[in-house]
Amino acid sequence: MCTNEDSPKRTALRLPILFGGITWIVLALASFLGVHLGIIEVLFLMGPWIVVPLASDLVMGAEGLRGSLRDGLFLAAASFTTVSFFLNDRNWAACFAWAWLLVCAGMAMDGLWRLVRSGRKSFTQFCFAVGEGYLLVAGVWLVASRAGIPFVGFHEPIVLLTGVHFHFAGFASAVLAGLTYERVRENKGAGFLRVAIIALVCGPGILGLAFLLGPKMKLIAALLIAVGQIGLAAGMIHVGILAKGLSGGWLLFVAGASVAVGMSLAAVWAIGEYPLQAFVNIRQMAQFHGVLNAVGFSACGLAGWARLKA
Repeated sequence: MCTNEDSPKRTALRLPILFGGITWIVLALASFLGVHLGIIEVLFLMGPWIVVPLASDLVMGAEGLRGSLRDGLFLAAASFTTVSFFLNDRNWAACFAWAWLLVCAGMAMDGLWRLVRSGRKSFTQFCFAVGEGYLLVAGVWLVASRAGIPFVGFHEPIVLLTGVHFHFAGFASAVLAGLTYERVRENKGAGFLRVAIIALVCGPGILGLAFLLGPKMKLIAALLIAVGQIGLAAGMIHVGILAKGLSGGWLLFVAGASVAVGMSLAAVWAIGEYPLQAFVNIRQMAQFHGVLNAVGFSACGLAGWARLKA
């Protein structure tokens, strides 16, 4: 049975999160009208406006003064981050992006404390803690992107895409993995899911390091993430089926199907990267894999859990 620590009680989709969702939709629609933002920027902004606030509710709970303060911080930081994408002066853009980096650092500190407090007692809390730690990496790469400086030898769009990667493949995936494992840990086959989740949770960090070590390591790390994500997709679909038609169950089903397709595309990209003859380019990856992972998997998956746990 889930403990209160592992599964904080919360209401469904609260007003601050609904406001963030509406704001992001407006930004996405504006991008189609040629308003400055590209697909990668729009995908990144889903993190501050929707994914991180929604996931933090599921991980930390939403009640009381702490939840209200967190809502205010998320709203302010997401607003500053959005403004940073419209500033031509790189110094000012980086300054505004620091607001989100500070939020990410706060989440990472919470993850560290979570890891110290739970130790080896809770695999779910381990997933949450690692996911929160990935946010700090995402925030650092965001500031580097807005400053317009090469980072660890990489240039745009790789710099901002790394921030996107650690928001979704890192943070959101780890949170969804912890929630799914907690629900099915007593079921037959939970051991296989645990192995897949370990690959999923560790994979983004390994992939980040693999970019410095060459295409062979990138291939291994990307395939590791793909296998882990597909294992998680099976677990989420299983939970969705058991929900017996509830709206949250359908959302988990959509999320699981989205990540299975998206990770198959990522595997194709990784295989093409190894011989340095990419089958799918970066822009196509953002349009297809990125949208499936951010909208279909992360947003729908977190919203599904929010409905199921309401």
